[in-house]
Amino acid sequence: MKPIKLSIVFAVFQSQEAVRRQILYFAKMNLPDDIEFVFVDDGTVPPIEFPLNVLKNLTVFQTNDTRPWTQGIARNKGCEIARGEYLLCTDIDHILSFEAIKYCYEFKGNMVIFPRYLALLDEFGNLTQDPEKMFEYGLDPARLKTSRGLYASFHGNTYCVKRETFWEIGGNDERYCVYGHHAPNKHGEDAIFNRSWNHWANARGIKGDVGPKIYCFTNGRYHINGDQNPHGLFHNLSYSQPQP
Repeated sequence: MKPIKLSIVFAVFQSQEAVRRQILYFAKMNLPDDIEFVFVDDGTVPPIEFPLNVLKNLTVFQTNDTRPWTQGIARNKGCEIARGEYLLCTDIDHILSFEAIKYCYEFKGNMVIFPRYLALLDEFGNLTQDPEKMFEYGLDPARLKTSRGLYASFHGNTYCVKRETFWEIGGNDERYCVYGHHAPNKHGEDAIFNRSWNHWANARGIKGDVGPKIYCFTNGRYHINGDQNPHGLFHNLSYSQPQP
């Protein structure tokens, strides 16, 4: 069996339509055989159905963990299952460009982060920034008249990291995956992970790289009304309060 060079790791929850579109999108890329996909379904009921024989090297792991917001725990599990020399970890509402995947596939360093731009995957898995289509999914038309345009910042939850570096840092600190919702004001697991990376890299005189652009859907703060779940693609868990 050929060794895996790059593992693309998703932790997903209640995002069936987004998963379907992502798989169609990746299938169009004709990626090398030593790239794998690892999807960790973090307690979706019923479990997400993954189309068979669409992606090469697809692994699906069901955690059966129905506690709210255990994304960091699920991501650790995905990285544990992954066989790649490098781990490209991302969110289901992020859209990896072919250029970003290629960059990670050829990367020899320790860490890559990516600038994000607003876009979407249509129902056929096509990447588009067509304004009319994006308005339909919640983009504020006024945004296109500003200097930032479709730029949406960097995000600490999408990065490519050398596998041994990820585990040397300690992966995601699972003590910070217990709030029941994404809690940036309480230093969520992504912020803690990036802080740990910075300490680790600074101690060794290592700098991370900035890769090509990636994309993200116009949900949440990028949606004109703040909708976390436009067109039923995702879920509303990110900022909901803990469940009893």
